[in-house]
Amino acid sequence: MGVITTAIFWGFEIGFHWAFENEHAKYFGAAIGLGIGYILKYFLDKQFVFRS
Repeated sequence: MGVITTAIFWGFEIGFHWAFENEHAKYFGAAIGLGIGYILKYFLDKQFVFRS
């Protein structure tokens, strides 16, 4: 799971950096990727780790 969320984070960061060629865009992409990764990890943990 950690590999998938890390790939999402790096993918958004690098993608925004290449697309907009701006230092601020890189950080904005990183924030979006981190948010998506955390949301995905929450739902995956909820389904597989913290079962009732």
